[in-house]
Amino acid sequence: MTDVRRIEKAYGDLDNLPDGLTLAKLRTALQYSKADERAKRENPSRFEVDGNLYDSLAHFRATLNFYQRFVDSAALHQNGAALGLTAQDILAAIERCDAAGSVEAFIASHEGLGNPAKFWLLHRGKRYPSKVIVRDALGHIGSEALPGGGQCKTALDALGFVVIDWSAFKVLRDTFLSRMTGFMDFRRQDGDYWTTERRYKDKVIEKVRSVAASSADDGVAGEQIYRALSVEGQGAPLSWRTLDEVQKADVDLRDRFYETVGRMARSEDDPLATIADGAKALEQLKADGIAGLRRGEVLAITISVVGTVHPEAASWFKISRIEAMGQRLFGRKLFAHAEFTPTDLDEFLQIMRALFALFGTEIGWNPADLFDVQGFVWVALEDKWEGEEEAPLMEVQATDVPAEILQEGPYWFVGASFGRTSDQFDRFIAEGIWEIDSPSDRHREQVLRMQSGERIAIKATYVRKNGLPFDNRGRPASVMSIKAIGTITSNDGDGERISVDWEPTSAPREWYHYTYQPTIWEVYPTNEMAERLIRFAFHGEAQDYDWFLQKWGRLTADEDTPVDPVKRSPLNLILYGPPGTGKTYRTMAEAVRLCRGLAEDDPLLNDAERRQELRQAYEELKGQGQIGFVTFHQNYAYEDFVEGLRPQPLADGVGFTLKAQPGILRQMAEAAELSAEEHVLVIDEINRANISKVFGELITLIEADKRLGMDEGMRLTLPYSNARFGVPANLHIIGTMNTADRSIALLDTALRRRFEFRELMPDASLLATIDGIDLAALLAIINERIEYLFDREHQIGHAYFIRCVTRSDVDEVMRHKVIPLLAEYFYEDWAKVAAVLGDGDDGEGDREGSFLDRRRLKAPRGLGGDEDAALRYRWSVRSQKQGFSYDGFVSA
Repeated sequence: MTDVRRIEKAYGDLDNLPDGLTLAKLRTALQYSKADERAKRENPSRFEVDGNLYDSLAHFRATLNFYQRFVDSAALHQNGAALGLTAQDILAAIERCDAAGSVEAFIASHEGLGNPAKFWLLHRGKRYPSKVIVRDALGHIGSEALPGGGQCKTALDALGFVVIDWSAFKVLRDTFLSRMTGFMDFRRQDGDYWTTERRYKDKVIEKVRSVAASSADDGVAGEQIYRALSVEGQGAPLSWRTLDEVQKADVDLRDRFYETVGRMARSEDDPLATIADGAKALEQLKADGIAGLRRGEVLAITISVVGTVHPEAASWFKISRIEAMGQRLFGRKLFAHAEFTPTDLDEFLQIMRALFALFGTEIGWNPADLFDVQGFVWVALEDKWEGEEEAPLMEVQATDVPAEILQEGPYWFVGASFGRTSDQFDRFIAEGIWEIDSPSDRHREQVLRMQSGERIAIKATYVRKNGLPFDNRGRPASVMSIKAIGTITSNDGDGERISVDWEPTSAPREWYHYTYQPTIWEVYPTNEMAERLIRFAFHGEAQDYDWFLQKWGRLTADEDTPVDPVKRSPLNLILYGPPGTGKTYRTMAEAVRLCRGLAEDDPLLNDAERRQELRQAYEELKGQGQIGFVTFHQNYAYEDFVEGLRPQPLADGVGFTLKAQPGILRQMAEAAELSAEEHVLVIDEINRANISKVFGELITLIEADKRLGMDEGMRLTLPYSNARFGVPANLHIIGTMNTADRSIALLDTALRRRFEFRELMPDASLLATIDGIDLAALLAIINERIEYLFDREHQIGHAYFIRCVTRSDVDEVMRHKVIPLLAEYFYEDWAKVAAVLGDGDDGEGDREGSFLDRRRLKAPRGLGGDEDAALRYRWSVRSQKQGFSYDGFVSA
């Protein structure tokens, strides 16, 4: 029996409650606090409760909240969104499905229906076929309507049920499992999930609960709790920027903020009510002057604080990740209102509980609480995971395109040739399949992620200069011919083949400019260009050539003569400087600028607040093949960079032959040559490899005037493949170089002649004063002393301190980053390290410094005694208990 039925059995029909009883009063009747639990108060409800009374009644109160949403959605029902159905009609259909013995038997009893490829209804940890459930419910109320899958989902959403995109969930599940090696069970205290995701959260939960239970007043406790959830330790859910803003606020506002946090952590009221009250208090603080308390921050603080104390009721919260989860898995925007509303919170927690039940009942992962659901969502939706060449999934963003027109993706664009010569198109169409010849690991991983119900198109890519349907002023344009479209029906699971319901076009349709040459292109509707391509390929819309010409025209300053896309100015650039000076950030900005044709002063490239947006643009261009990335190292060779011989198994499976395989330079050059778009190859740590060995004879080809299409453009014959090879002018090369590893003066002369060098030095002006420590002056003095004792190339970058918001943060940077780096610079000559830190002197004997302590070592016997023996000292970094002192060194 459902929770709703259980409540109705004790109190009456929730749609027609007895006089004087409302849903709000019924919810009050089920109130049961932690204080009630400690006092061993008896069950206040009219029905028996199994298990923990506090947790169970909280669950039933949540059920009433969800039911209230059913009532509040009555306007939707009247407008037909629910197809004339009620929640009770759906619950009755679910009971009939259970009574059938299996989902398969229930589906078989409905003619013409099968397993849904996409939408499934989640209820009490089990999956039900959403379309069959809705059709069954309609049949039992006498309706002859036959709604499609999308209409059924809309109806179920309107009635307050949870409908999941199962194909999208399986992709996230596989992503999670690939990142959490050996995962079997949420409760196992070993493996990647325990060590990277759960163990530290349990420690934070224990710490926050301890602070909440302490005798400290609400303000003191609230500050300790907020710091524990923002700047202390890894993976903290709350923003250090908000902490910084609160610290700088008026004393009254600061005290009210911390008291609000403390009261939320200590509240013994229902957790949902505590979150709602806390949100109102924080919204008032925003109105009174703490501007950073925007909707996302209010949600993050209230839900994360209460969830840390009550992980069975809520969890850590980040609005961007929750919005991505809502779009990806449930096809709707969560927290859609501009301000906090309890109904948004109810909907979010209903979804979290639905996933919790799914993990426990159907998947068997045995979650402990909602933190395990949060851990799954965070890991699976992370854009970039350590050790991955690129994120397997791009985060889907909401667009203005109606859901019935564009699905969330992915949409697949695939080639039909084997070995670039044997066209398999006719066979694929006849056999209803698509497969790839000799897939790489990357290709195999992509094929394994193709799911039933996803759309797919066969493409061919090439370049055309004549006969274009628009005036391209004599320039070539990249073309992608769409030869057939279809829907994936099954995946063989071998990483090579899928089954497809093909819809051959009467004639290929040609798409221009936004193209991709490799065999598999995975496209999500995350930007306007991608949306336009999807509409063109799968919905028959025409391409707007004028819109694309504006993007790709790249007129010169007088906007009269277009730049020849071949005879442009290729950039060979090396960004160099000491560690921590922002080389990675500037590399991303430069690569995006070149690929998108942005001005150097474009806000996207220079606004620190838009760093995440810049990274997203960089990763998107990387995924499209316009940006390539490689890190040089001591063993990196020509065979890795340009081309080399690699073993290939013979057709009979016995023995192998050696075949020339292109390296990343050749791959990027050939992709750029076939395209009118800009391409960028990023070479990280370019000074770590033997440049003459890596580039070989091709060092000449990267010169601007030797690029293909230029007046002195040239090709050379490659040694392994005998292919003629040149570097096009639309391939830019950006290298990074850490001058602490190797002086620029030692670089290969050939490289120095062919690259522009741009120095990035520490910028102390970017640093603030933190708890009385003038970080700008601190860094400037440290670097001045390093330059005096060593050289300017071994200075310390501002990035080491850029995220510091407390004195503790500064201490951590000094202890774990700056001091070890100084010891490395000076080859463990601690007297010089002490001199840089202001702890050096010309005296003898023991000394306690601001950062380092010195103790004279006693000479061993046989060396003439202490007076005759050479002075030797033991240096030690002062402990956390002793602390560092910045007085007399740098202070505000």
